[in-house]
Amino acid sequence: MDQESLKAKFGLSILESLANSISVSASMSALPEQETYSYIEERIKHVGGTIGLFTKGAMNLIHQASGGILRSINSLSSAGIMKAFTAGSQSVELEHIQAVIQR
Repeated sequence: MDQESLKAKFGLSILESLANSISVSASMSALPEQETYSYIEERIKHVGGTIGLFTKGAMNLIHQASGGILRSINSLSSAGIMKAFTAGSQSVELEHIQAVIQR
């Protein structure tokens, strides 16, 4: 069935609710370790932060705990920044990420 005939079928009022419920799904593979580091540093740089905000140990644990999944990397990184801030630390250390994971 070609795209035009599919559009015509979905144009029928009886199939309108079905057409409205169809969504697009995409999947990405997990990032390798070095790309996780680059991703974190690039995100920090993008918001005006300084490279080196996360220690190597912290980034390594983020990668291990997230499995290289972007959403998990973002969540762990954000929570790690908050944990470091509340601890009065100038950098996100391994212990901050460990605390985030343990909660």
